[in-house]
Amino acid sequence: TSEVPKAKSFVMVEASAQDLESAQSFVSKVADQGIGFLGNPDLSQSARKAEFRKLLRNNFDLKTIGRFALGKYWKSASPAQQNEYQTLFERMVIGVYADRFGEYKGEQLAVNSARAEGKRDILVNSSVKGNNGANVRVDWRLRKKDDRYRVIDIIVEGVSMSLTQRSDFASVIQRGGGNIEVLLDHLRQHN
Repeated sequence: TSEVPKAKSFVMVEASAQDLESAQSFVSKVADQGIGFLGNPDLSQSARKAEFRKLLRNNFDLKTIGRFALGKYWKSASPAQQNEYQTLFERMVIGVYADRFGEYKGEQLAVNSARAEGKRDILVNSSVKGNNGANVRVDWRLRKKDDRYRVIDIIVEGVSMSLTQRSDFASVIQRGGGNIEVLLDHLRQHN
């Protein structure tokens, strides 16, 4: 008799102490890099935007974030709409966050801890200390892709940026009768 090959199953081993340490180190590095160019008074706003674009593309999984933000509408979009959406989404994220980071006033980020979150992610807890002394909790959801960590969500004081974006996009699409083209038009106008 011949043996039937067993189906391969995906099993993720719990995150090791080394994985958690590595994830914390990754967030510290990304934060230090961002603070480095944000705090540089010699850089113009356009140079900061270029540095931010580089930081985002190298350390964030924009395809995963964008797809998540589109939610159930991803499957109903044509491949051409999906491609245009991903391009517009990336431009929107760079524009919105580059402008927000333009308001940087020397706040410091401290990485506090990390823990496994589900089977694939690590949540790194940090806090940002403002110049007024107030601390803001910022959690970074990381996922390993191509053997390196990528940010897939940032949660500020318990509010997920990805979930917020998903809700905003769903609202635009629903107001447009469920047509994804309405969201694409909205993104085209704001890019």
